[in-house]
Amino acid sequence: MTTFAQKKTEFEGEKIKISFDKKIESEKMSIKFSQGTWNLILFPLFKNNRIVENVFPKEAGIYSLTINYSSELYYSEIVLYKMSPNLEKLTFDFYQDCGRIFCRINSDYAPELNKEIVLNKLSEEIKGILKTTEI
Repeated sequence: MTTFAQKKTEFEGEKIKISFDKKIESEKMSIKFSQGTWNLILFPLFKNNRIVENVFPKEAGIYSLTINYSSELYYSEIVLYKMSPNLEKLTFDFYQDCGRIFCRINSDYAPELNKEIVLNKLSEEIKGILKTTEI
């Protein structure tokens, strides 16, 4: 390891591996899948600074991946699993550059996730709505 290398915080589970560079506070990050509209089913993947085991989707279908950082940043993506994601291995590599948070995502089963994304700021209107739903 050179003196230029960044320290990383890493979490690894059976289906998920997540890493954060030293500039990102991992305890502020949450990652989840959801399925449905009126009868929403949540599959939390990472929250409270730990990987949530045994809640990964088990059936083929359409899911929404949502990544939240604090109550300020988010990313959302529709994901199609054409077959059961039982053997899925997702990796998330978060890093900060130029004041923005990026993530390299890799998936064995959902090729649309194999990309680099940036977390977006929530609008003031959405922040207000979220505050009214907090308990």
